[in-house]
Amino acid sequence: MLTTIFDADGNSLDAKVEVEDFAITVHSRGGAFGKPNLRNPDYRRAVRTILERLAAGRAKLSGVWLDSAVAKHWPELDRQLLDEAELTLPVDELVTLIGQRGAAKGRPIGKNGHGNSTKRVRIGVSGALSGELLRLLNPGVRTRQARLPAETLRRVEPWMIDEAIEAFKAGRRHGFQDSTDYDVLLPTGERLPPKAVFGIALMEVIGRPAVPGDFSGGVGTPCFESIEDAGYPIIPKEEEVSSPQSEFDDERTWAEGTLVRVQHLRRERAPGLAGMKKRRFMEQHGHLFCERCGLIPSKSLGPFGDACIEVHHNTVAVSKMEGKTRTRLADLKCLCANCHRIVHREIM
Repeated sequence: MLTTIFDADGNSLDAKVEVEDFAITVHSRGGAFGKPNLRNPDYRRAVRTILERLAAGRAKLSGVWLDSAVAKHWPELDRQLLDEAELTLPVDELVTLIGQRGAAKGRPIGKNGHGNSTKRVRIGVSGALSGELLRLLNPGVRTRQARLPAETLRRVEPWMIDEAIEAFKAGRRHGFQDSTDYDVLLPTGERLPPKAVFGIALMEVIGRPAVPGDFSGGVGTPCFESIEDAGYPIIPKEEEVSSPQSEFDDERTWAEGTLVRVQHLRRERAPGLAGMKKRRFMEQHGHLFCERCGLIPSKSLGPFGDACIEVHHNTVAVSKMEGKTRTRLADLKCLCANCHRIVHREIM
């Protein structure tokens, strides 16, 4: 994942740095602020800072290699910038050797030499996962990073929120703490921290991992508005979630039956899941239509006709619905209101 390196005064370095398990890559182009064709102004400074902080954290280097797109096709020994015996040298000497050898390998060596216009380097660290490396790179640094402008935050689109939620549930690492006052309520009843969800989504816009200082949460902020616009309600932590009978007034004859029918209807009306299905359906087909009768409401009923399309759980029988049933988008179908009711009558 991309990360930002801060100096001792909390100022961010303009260098593109990528962290993964057991390795840190410093790019020679791109910068921290997304300038793909410009050299990183703070490239050398970032290399020095990284090596200093790894040494201070007693991390064990496993090697340093040239890592550009061209160099990746070379034998490993040709890519190597420091051998094992040199890895314990003082940081100043390491930085000098990396610079000299990186520049030398960027020029042709004999008729079979390797051409390389960039000096992207990969620093291997034995036994250190990405989370530990991130902590070592910015240990206790108080950053002065200003909040991102609202126009940038509002570029987060509903599909980015959808994918951020899936990434969070899959265990995506992030730098946000659990929420204290509000939760994002998922259709399954799960609750997630709003800032973490928005922060993961924001990476699609800014091209690097978001940090807590990039934006604020709370009612009326772009963070909360973007999540709610995607169809996910945000509720106070202390609020108990219940489904009032009024949700099912037009289905009262069905909801008065077994509990599983009520669970089924609640899932179909879960705003986040239904909204996600409709968005993906429109991305695939260009418009909403009924998958049973073929009706395209926007053509026959005008610009608000899409409100007639509802989302139906197609693959899980009502009788087998349980409280912990997990639903995929492939399990759902878009139906017009009439066909939706007919289908429910057929499965009763």
